[in-house]
Amino acid sequence: MKKFNAFTLAEVLITLSIIGVVASITMPALINNIKYHSYDNAKRKVLNSIGEAGKLLAIEGNITGASDAEDFVKNRLANKLSIAKMCDSAHLSDCGLPSKFFKTDGKTEMDMPTKMKEQTANTVFNYGTTATKAYADKNSYGFVMNNGYSVNLFYNGACEPDVKNTAAMNENYYYYTQNHMCFFAIYDMNGKGGPNVVGKDIGLAGVYYPNEETRAVAVLPADYDWSSAGRGQAHSTRTFQQAGQACYDQFGKDYRVPDRDEISLMAMTGNLLGISGSDFWSGTVFNSGKALRQQFGIGARTIVPLTYAHYVRCVRR
Repeated sequence: MKKFNAFTLAEVLITLSIIGVVASITMPALINNIKYHSYDNAKRKVLNSIGEAGKLLAIEGNITGASDAEDFVKNRLANKLSIAKMCDSAHLSDCGLPSKFFKTDGKTEMDMPTKMKEQTANTVFNYGTTATKAYADKNSYGFVMNNGYSVNLFYNGACEPDVKNTAAMNENYYYYTQNHMCFFAIYDMNGKGGPNVVGKDIGLAGVYYPNEETRAVAVLPADYDWSSAGRGQAHSTRTFQQAGQACYDQFGKDYRVPDRDEISLMAMTGNLLGISGSDFWSGTVFNSGKALRQQFGIGARTIVPLTYAHYVRCVRR
C-alpha cells in the first residue's frame, strides 16, 4: 500500500487561524499606509500644479491685481493651469466639492466656506485686525483640474512680499501672515466621496509672496482630536528645542514641526483644523537664538527666543 503525506484537518485549521490573526494585525496598518501615500501624492500634485502656476504668474507680475477670485481663475490662473470646469461660489457642488466636511478631528462638521473671514463658524479664518487685507470679504471660486481634483480658491489681490526689515523685527514687532498669502485653496482629491476630512482627502494649499520669492506650500496635519485632549495634555507648551522631539514622540518619524509658511497656512485655516488662539512654534530659526512664532488668533508672526514655551502642531513630512 502507498502512503500519502498530508496535513490533518486540525493542522490546516490552526494554520488558517494563525494567518487570520496576523492579517487582522497587519492589514489595518497596511491600509492606512496606502491611504497616507495617496494623501501625500495628492499634496505633491497640488504643489506641482497650482503651486507652479502661481510661481509663473508671480514671475510675470500677474499674481496680484485681479478684482476677485473669479477674475483671477478665469483670466490668469487658467492661462497656466489645465482646468476642466469652473463654478462660482454658489454652485461649488457642480465642481465636485462637498457641501459639508469634517475638521481634522473627523467629528466636527462644517459647511464648505465661500469667504475667507466673515466672523462666522463656516469661514476659513474667523479673526483679524485692521492691519489685515480686505480680501476676506470676497467670494471664493471653484474649479476642477484636469487630474480630477476639485478646488475652492480664495484670492488676495493685494498680497505683499516677505518682510525684509529684519533689524526692526523682534518679539514686539507684529506682522500679519495673511497679508503675504496671494491665494489659498481647499482641494478635494476624490470629489464628493468620503471621508471628506481635512488632512486626508481634503487638503490645504497656499501660495505666498507676489515676486520671485513666491512659495507654494501644502500641509497634511497630524491626525489628532484637538478638542478632546486639551492644551495641557498631548499638546502642552514646549521650548523650541523640545518641539521637534514632541512631534517624533507623539506621531513618529514621519512628522515634524511646520516651517514658517506652513504654520502660517495652518493659522490662516485654523477654523478648518479646529484650532483657535494660542501661539505655536514654526520650525524656522530666524537668527541666532531666535525662531518664528505664529499666533493662531489674529495671524500675527513675531520672533522670540528659543527658550520660550509655545504649543506645537505637527505636520507630515
